[in-house]
Amino acid sequence: MYSIGIDIGTTNCKICIFELPALNLITSYSFVTPKHTSQYGDDFDVIALYTQLEQGLINLITQLKHADRIKNIVIASVGESGVLIDQDQHVVGPAITWYDTRTKVNLAQVSKQFSQDEIYAITGIPIHSNYSLTKILWLKDNYQIDLTRVKWLCMAEFIAYRLSGEQRAELSLASRTLVLDLKRHQWSEKIQTAFGLNQVFVKFAQSGRNFATLNRDLAAKLGAIGQIEVAIGGHDHMCGSIAAGLKEREILNSTGTTEGLLLLMKDANFSQPFLRANLSNGVYVFDDLNTLYTSLPAAGYCIEWFKKTFAVDNQLFISLLDELTSKLIDIEYIKSHQSVFIPHLRGSGPPQRNIAAQALWYGFNENTRKQDALLTLFQGLCFELRNTLESVEQLTESYHPIIKVIGAASKNPLWLQLKADILGREILSCNIPEAVCKGAVMLAAKQNGYIEQLDCYDGEIDTQSYKPNQQLKQHYDQIYQHYYKPIFDLKMKIELCDKEGRLNER
Repeated sequence: MYSIGIDIGTTNCKICIFELPALNLITSYSFVTPKHTSQYGDDFDVIALYTQLEQGLINLITQLKHADRIKNIVIASVGESGVLIDQDQHVVGPAITWYDTRTKVNLAQVSKQFSQDEIYAITGIPIHSNYSLTKILWLKDNYQIDLTRVKWLCMAEFIAYRLSGEQRAELSLASRTLVLDLKRHQWSEKIQTAFGLNQVFVKFAQSGRNFATLNRDLAAKLGAIGQIEVAIGGHDHMCGSIAAGLKEREILNSTGTTEGLLLLMKDANFSQPFLRANLSNGVYVFDDLNTLYTSLPAAGYCIEWFKKTFAVDNQLFISLLDELTSKLIDIEYIKSHQSVFIPHLRGSGPPQRNIAAQALWYGFNENTRKQDALLTLFQGLCFELRNTLESVEQLTESYHPIIKVIGAASKNPLWLQLKADILGREILSCNIPEAVCKGAVMLAAKQNGYIEQLDCYDGEIDTQSYKPNQQLKQHYDQIYQHYYKPIFDLKMKIELCDKEGRLNER
């Protein structure tokens, strides 16, 4: 039998067909996530996205031998972003990308009704413009939407709805809305009432559990292949962690357009220190666990920015990576090409979160070459990750000698070795093709009884270990303490003063 995983990402969307129970990847299809820029900012083009997705499904399924053995389709996606659907089943207004900052104007509405402490005590996440609540308020204000006549669906939920005709929410995605009562696993009546959202949110389906079948129109296009069920896997980083075999108290570095650190916990943390560090709690997709999640807004995006800014095509990029990787054993080269990059191209992440933060590069001179700039970029991503990791470990009173890595970084030896050297930990690269799709399929297979257990697949994960070069570790420790941290702290202080100054002027 087969199961289909769908990953709706910031940069790319993917469809993967896996054979069960072996979880072999049979075939896949991907396309660039359609987006467009309006006068307001960046939006997902969800109509074009679904059109391409549906056509991809049709092509893959109709070409598959024994397509009648397909059991279900399960969808994972980015968090925060979504759409409003009216009573005629039409999308109302744009689907704002998770990183778009136009919704910062709505933060005052949220802060007027709730303090940071109050919101954190309910939702487990700090007030921020990325979350769904501010997007809904912005859409209401700018499109004169009657919130009693629309429903909100996060991206994976929207795709599931288009495939099945049934509207359901999912808890790991709801954790990124700023409206979920995290302790009760239900929509917060207090927050809904404060903003007139009592009819906006739909009831929940269990993560990975089939709740509907393909709609008639799509089923007709596929021909007589039997009944295909539909499930929502949830947040992409959470689904990817299943493929990596993440266990409670382990830590996962999930890399893509963003870069996240994910821990699985029995209990959420609502205390003041966690709030001050801007750490986000959530519901995991499995085993009644909670998540502690931190996200750095620009990781893979920094790489794309570098390629665009310095006119580096894929072939040259690979050549630069190979050249730099070979130089990591040359201590003198590393020491003589040291500069500091703070990668706040899309604002800063925890522990000092600021959507207005700007990137900073120290150490350019007339002799700086593209490969020098690329080395500095990857070092900067690793220093930023170290800063966040140390904050997480201090608060959770934990230490993780091994860090699992999935996503884009798992295929990048330069990035992986620099993580080991700068973080001073063993980096375990999990080479999992289409980890998000695979994790979503594994989740749905377990939840629907297609397989009995998940841990039997742990030994099949293709991993490679990267351990710190002790000489480089000592060098990077000094750079981190004497350059990165002071420059980071000064930059954040200047930006905070600038932000407060602008606020006072208003």
